[in-house]
Amino acid sequence: MRVDVVGPEQLSLVRAVYADAQTIQRAQGSPVWPEFSDALILVELEAGHLFRVLDGDTLVGVFSVAYEDPAIWGQHERGEHIYLHRIARSAEYAGRGLLEAVLVWARGQCRAMGRAGLRMDTWASNTGLIDYYQRHGFRFLGTRRIGDDARLPPHYQGIELALLEEVYGSAGERTPPPG
Repeated sequence: MRVDVVGPEQLSLVRAVYADAQTIQRAQGSPVWPEFSDALILVELEAGHLFRVLDGDTLVGVFSVAYEDPAIWGQHERGEHIYLHRIARSAEYAGRGLLEAVLVWARGQCRAMGRAGLRMDTWASNTGLIDYYQRHGFRFLGTRRIGDDARLPPHYQGIELALLEEVYGSAGERTPPPG
């Protein structure tokens, strides 16, 4: 599988994958993402922060990255991590390595940029997804309720998020969680 940046001309592709993700979320009984505005998506596309995962010519999914995230991580933000957001799977590509491909790419980016590790967030109520991320090397750090924050889209206001992190040692390898 390969990861590459999504260009602004691929807005409809991103919209289709987000629609697939919403369908999957409903079927699983998970919280469902809101409809993301074109403006929100285009900001990430134009910044080069939205990526697609391909298996040959088949679209597997999309995800976005941030290189700082003070609105969600608050006092824990140190500018040392890569933040993964909105990992969305194409409906035609069910459960065959999307997260693993994203993590391989993101871990490589961390090493190349000298970052301390990866961070993710999800709804605090989504225990199945939290467990899934923990099985892939992330530590659950706790929860954070998001207040009114103009830096975030309206759907973040008042939600409680689970914060997850994967930390690397000086050679770039994952370090085990404490305990």
